[in-house]
Amino acid sequence: MKFIVLLCAVLLQKQTSRQGYLRNQAWFDRLLAPFNVPEMKPLGQVVTFTFMVVVPCVLLTLLLDSLTGFIGGTAAVIIQVCILLYVLGRDDFSQRVESYKDCWNREDYQGAFHCAQTFLKIDEQVDSQSPFQLHQTVRHAVIFAWFSRFFIFVFWFLIAGTPGALACLLAYWFSRKFNLPWLNSLLGAIEWLPSRILAISIALAGDFTKSFPEAIKFISDFHTSSKTVLTDTTFKASPQSEADFDCSLAHKSLTDANQLMFRCAVLWLVLVACLTLFTGF
Repeated sequence: MKFIVLLCAVLLQKQTSRQGYLRNQAWFDRLLAPFNVPEMKPLGQVVTFTFMVVVPCVLLTLLLDSLTGFIGGTAAVIIQVCILLYVLGRDDFSQRVESYKDCWNREDYQGAFHCAQTFLKIDEQVDSQSPFQLHQTVRHAVIFAWFSRFFIFVFWFLIAGTPGALACLLAYWFSRKFNLPWLNSLLGAIEWLPSRILAISIALAGDFTKSFPEAIKFISDFHTSSKTVLTDTTFKASPQSEADFDCSLAHKSLTDANQLMFRCAVLWLVLVACLTLFTGF
């Protein structure tokens, strides 16, 4: 059943994606408005987080469990597909990458700087970087964007169903609105296992000989950030230095990184299909 829901959501995401799409989270902001979370004590913050993130997902679980029979089961599948599609979003990220590459191919590095900041949503300030530094920053951003926009939600959907994926999304939203130390630690724990599994997937779908030892190294590492784990594993096989950097070939390495993550997505879907076929997952 999870494979059917996931496959339908991914296909619908592909067919309905559009550039500049943003999830409507105004409802979540309105619900948070009465709570002055930064001024609360840690216990109050945890209670608010539980009320805003955990309780809706528990209620969703109870709703899905209450839908039985043919009609109820069909309704449950439709609800799960719609919610998972909402969680994954319908942003045409590949089109944003193409816009960046077009600027780069025209040697319009100022346009590429603007595209990286405005459309790729990278955290670093890139306007003072050299073309090599910008390219490295964007390559890393593309890898982590795949993780934070697709793989982590798919992982928690497979573990805890649609409520798990929704809880992950709401936890991210809560963290972005209130930068709380304990919540950052919680998100690190949420990202730990899926980032390590994705690192192994990157090794399987890419240069296994060079990437797999790097991925294995992080399995028992509880301190390295998810972004570092993924970028170190991805680019271990093709390290670059500014001395041998060729601007004319930069777009190809970006395309290769994007295609690698696409292969990882297919690998995950095939694995879920096999689990569904042979174990009834």
